[in-house]
Amino acid sequence: MYIEASNMIYGQKAQLISRLLRKTFGHQCLIFFYHMYGRGTGLLNVYLKMHGSKKEILIWRRRGEQSISWLRGLIEYTCDKSHQIIFEAIRGISIRSDIAIDDISFQRGPCKEMEETILQSSGYSADFNEIEY
Repeated sequence: MYIEASNMIYGQKAQLISRLLRKTFGHQCLIFFYHMYGRGTGLLNVYLKMHGSKKEILIWRRRGEQSISWLRGLIEYTCDKSHQIIFEAIRGISIRSDIAIDDISFQRGPCKEMEETILQSSGYSADFNEIEY
């Protein structure tokens, strides 16, 4: 998924929604790569949405410019119901606030490298490693 900020207005969103995924048996590791470079870059959110619910649970977030390089995101979670994963990019204040994600995969079991990870068990956590301006 790639959002080209110059064709969008501040606050506009783009979402990539997974197909319905089976419940997890123990921990699941969601692995992906993301790129957020440019002054005024917006938000990249990842939500978990349980089947039959309208509520989207925020399980990971990055705000603002992160790096000129691609970074790896790891999210360890459990969910005892069928669910979807939603990637959401929100345009920032600058036309240079492009956001991209790539190479999304799932692995059974805990994330082997827990850098940039939030341990989440289909509940709420306010620990998002946000960068404020």
